[in-house]
Amino acid sequence: MKKKIFITGGCGYIGGILIRKLLADGFKVACFDLLIYGDSSVKSLSNNKDFELIKGDIRDKKKLQEAIKGSDAIVHLAAIVGDKPCDAALNASYDINFNGTKILAEIAEKQKIGKFIFASTCSNYGISNPNEFAKETSSLNPVSLYAESKIDCEEFLRNFSSEKLKVVSLRFGTAYGMSYRTRFDLTVNSFAYEAFKTNKISVFAHDTWRPYIHVQDICNIIIEFLKMEKLKENSYTFNAGYTDENYTKKQVVEKLIKILPDLKVEYISLSNDKRNYKVDFTKIENFLKNKRTKDVNYGFREILNALKAKNINDKDFYNNNLEALVKFFKVNQKKLERKFTYEK
Repeated sequence: MKKKIFITGGCGYIGGILIRKLLADGFKVACFDLLIYGDSSVKSLSNNKDFELIKGDIRDKKKLQEAIKGSDAIVHLAAIVGDKPCDAALNASYDINFNGTKILAEIAEKQKIGKFIFASTCSNYGISNPNEFAKETSSLNPVSLYAESKIDCEEFLRNFSSEKLKVVSLRFGTAYGMSYRTRFDLTVNSFAYEAFKTNKISVFAHDTWRPYIHVQDICNIIIEFLKMEKLKENSYTFNAGYTDENYTKKQVVEKLIKILPDLKVEYISLSNDKRNYKVDFTKIENFLKNKRTKDVNYGFREILNALKAKNINDKDFYNNNLEALVKFFKVNQKKLERKFTYEK
């Protein structure tokens, strides 16, 4: 019998690829999504008998309890993602990110789901020593509500995990690459987009470090954990990425210049974004023996080729274009607050 994977937030940047990979690997998939940004990333799957799309809010206990029935594992992607979207609706964003996670985990335990994979972020490290690589045991220094909510989720899940509910928290690096809902508010994708449109990019805080990971490799890591028959520990936390994909912004730009030699670059030292972190991924590299399949050079060429071929409707794919998000909360938030009861 096919195993059923329950994915929250599956209509987003990661989910569109992950769902298709899982279906190709012989899994059944239920996608539970609030559809703030629509369902275009999964529309083509509507006739697949192994796929189900359920519109819902992860804070809606009744709907979630029904939707999750019969699942073998959960991949929790749903969140208000990024600094600007979280700042646009502070209370609602934290409520979705933290209380939604708490509700989901509690229902998963009651229904004996067994495995819970949580998408966290390397942004948890915030401002760290650029001369050292951040490990899972390093200090966390969040500089945004988004990262704070992820850290709170990790802590709750770690304490809540048990033999009945094994938890894997994956702190992913900065994603890049093409998807079925490609985001252009991410560094590599944003640089490629601006370079293509204007042949000029402005680079803030060019000497700050980040780890990068292609969205395909994010999905490959998640699937590796889903396919594991047994997890010895009740809770795991991994930096999720590849150590050789740590770069300063300037190093990333230099890769783009090799592809577009005539590109004009303006370096601006000041920036509101103070994040600066290099990350050690040795733990997950040893645990999974998982190999990177894409690199930043590939990501740049992939995005540029898609733009050239007009394969991207780029107006729809900005998470930091807050219009859809703000509109959603203006229309729905009072109703949501009346409808759901949260345990603080």
